[in-house]
Amino acid sequence: MAVVHRILRRGLSAASPLPSLGGLLLVSPQELGRRPASSSSSAAAAAGDVEAELRAAREDVRQLLKSNPCHPILVRLGWHDAGTYDKNITEWPKCGGANGSLRFGVELVHAANKGLLKALFLVIPIKSKYAGVTYADIFQLASATAIEEAGGPKIPMIYGRADVADGEECPPEGRLPAADPPSPAEHLREVFYRMGLSDKEIVALSGAHTLGRARPERSGWGKPETKYTENGPGAPGGQSWTSEWLKFDSSYFKEIKERRDEDLLVLPTDAVLFEDSSFKIHAEKYAEDQDAFFEDYAEAHAKLSNLGANEPLPKRHQNPPLPTSAAADMAVVHRLLRRGLSAASPLPSLQELGRRPASSSAAAAGDAAAELRGAREDVKQLLKSTSCHPILVRLGWHDAGTYDKNITEWPKCGGANGLVNALKLIQPIKDKHAGVTYADLFQLASATAIEEAGGPKIPMIYGRVDVAAPEQCPPEGRLPAAGPPSPAEHLREVFYRMGLSDKEIVALSGAHTLGRSRPERSGWGKPETKYTKNGPGAPGGQSWTSQWLKFDNSYFKDIKERRDEDLLVLPTDAVLFEDSSFKIYAEKYAADQDAFFEDYAEAHAKLSNLGAKFDPPKLTCKS
Repeated sequence: MAVVHRILRRGLSAASPLPSLGGLLLVSPQELGRRPASSSSSAAAAAGDVEAELRAAREDVRQLLKSNPCHPILVRLGWHDAGTYDKNITEWPKCGGANGSLRFGVELVHAANKGLLKALFLVIPIKSKYAGVTYADIFQLASATAIEEAGGPKIPMIYGRADVADGEECPPEGRLPAADPPSPAEHLREVFYRMGLSDKEIVALSGAHTLGRARPERSGWGKPETKYTENGPGAPGGQSWTSEWLKFDSSYFKEIKERRDEDLLVLPTDAVLFEDSSFKIHAEKYAEDQDAFFEDYAEAHAKLSNLGANEPLPKRHQNPPLPTSAAADMAVVHRLLRRGLSAASPLPSLQELGRRPASSSAAAAGDAAAELRGAREDVKQLLKSTSCHPILVRLGWHDAGTYDKNITEWPKCGGANGLVNALKLIQPIKDKHAGVTYADLFQLASATAIEEAGGPKIPMIYGRVDVAAPEQCPPEGRLPAAGPPSPAEHLREVFYRMGLSDKEIVALSGAHTLGRSRPERSGWGKPETKYTKNGPGAPGGQSWTSQWLKFDNSYFKDIKERRDEDLLVLPTDAVLFEDSSFKIYAEKYAADQDAFFEDYAEAHAKLSNLGAKFDPPKLTCKS
C-alpha cells in the first residue's frame, strides 16, 4: 500500500498525465511512488511495480471469469461502490463514490447490496496478492474487466483510487437506485443527477442489464426461474433481462422495446426508458445501433468508476497504516483452495488455519488459548466503546443458525463455520489474533456480548474450522422470518431442523431483550420510539424492551403484558404465549429470571456448536 501514499496525499486528478499500460491507465507513475525496497529487491521503478500488479490483477480476474461465470456480480460490485457518489458534498469520503467502502459490513448490509458479499469473496483472494492495488481500484478493475470479457467495449480506465479507512466512513443507505419507485423517470434522474450524470448516461448504463438475473429471494423481483436460467450457468434460477445473459450486447434495449418474451424481465425502471421522451431518444438509438451503445456505455462506465475518486483527501488518509488483514486472513483460504477441502480431507490444524508463525516455542494449545483470551478482552473493550452487543449476538447466531441436522456432510450442513467477512467491528480484532478462526471469533463475540450485557456465563468451547470459499456457504432461507403465515409452525420448522427443542426455541427467543428492529432493513418496527430516538449508537428503530442493552427477562414480561406500544412484538414473539407448548416456558421465564438464564446459557452454547468441525483438542477461554 505504500505505493499509493503519494496519490493519497494529493488525490486523483483528471488532469494528470495518463501513460498507457497496455489498456490499463495509471495516474502519474512518478506521483504514485514505490514501495520501500528491501536490500534484496531489484531497482525496478515504482511505476513498473504498480503496472505489473495491475496487469497481474486483471489477468487473475480474467481467469476467475473463465472458471466462474460471475460477470454480472462483479459489474454490480464496481457500480455499487461508485454509485453512492453525491456531487453536492465536497468533503471526501462523505461524498461517497469509488472508495472501497463496500468491503465493510455496515455497507454490505444495505438492502441494495444484498448478495454482494459473494462478490467480495471472489475478489479478496486477488486483492490479497497485490498490496499496491487498493480495494477501490480492484472493485473497478473487476467490473470493467467483466464487461470486456463478456464481449462488451473496452473501458478507458484509470487507477490510483484511495480507500476509506473504516466502516465509519461508509455512505448512508439510500443512495442507490430502486427497481420500483412511484415515479421511475423522476427517481432515476434524482439518483443519477446527484452523481452528475446525464439522461444519455442513465440510459447507456442501464444497458448493463444485458448481463445478469434478478432473484426474488434477494430483490423481490423476477421469477424463481425461467427457461433461460433453470440450468444456470452458475446456481440455477432467477429471471434475466436477456436470453443470453452472460453476453454483453444491445439486446437489452431490443427486448424492452419489443416485449415479446414473458420469460424476460422488465422492471418499471427499464420500461420507462422507452416511455420518457428524453430517455427514449437514446434507448431507440441503442436498440438500433450497438456500436453507438458500446461507445456511449464505455464513456459512461469510465465516468461512473471515477466518481468520488478525485476529491481532496483528509489528513487521516495521508499516511494510512499498511493493512494486514488481506494477506493474513486469506492465507489459509489460499492453502485450502489449492488443495481443495472436502468432507474426506484431513482437517487442517489450528496453526494451519491462518495463524502467523509463532515467535516463541510455546505449545500450540497454549498459544491458541492465549489468543482466545486476548480476543475476548478486545471484544470486551469494543463493547464498552460502541454498545454493539445486539449486532454481535446476531452475528454469531446467523453464522450458526444455518445448520441442518439432516445433512451429514460438512460444510453443506451449515452452522458455525466462520465466513471470511469484512465486518467492521470484528475485523480489527481478527487481524490481531490470526490463530483464532472466524467461526470461533463470531461465537466468542456473541457469547461475550451476552455476558457483558448482564446475561449468564455461556459455557463455550473453541477450535472451530472455517469454510474455505463462498461455494461452501449454505443456501438462503434457513434462518427464521419475523412474520410467517404460521409463526409456531415456522419456528419449529427452522429450529427443529437444527436439532433444537421447544424449550430451546423459547429460551433463545429471549435474546430479543437486546437490540432493535429497523424498518428500513427488516420491514418491521417503528422508525423510532422514546427508547431509541437518542441511541445509544445510531438513533432509531424499535426495541423489544425499554432497556435494550441490558440482558434480563424483561422480554418475556413485556410480551405477556403488552402495555407499551413503543415496544415491539413480532408474530414470532407473540406466539410464545399463544402456543400451548411454548407458553409453558415463556410463563416460567417471565416469572423466574434465574431459570431463564440457566436455560438460555445451555441453549446458546448448543447453538454455537451446531455444524462446527473442531480441530482437537477443544479449547476453553478461561479468564
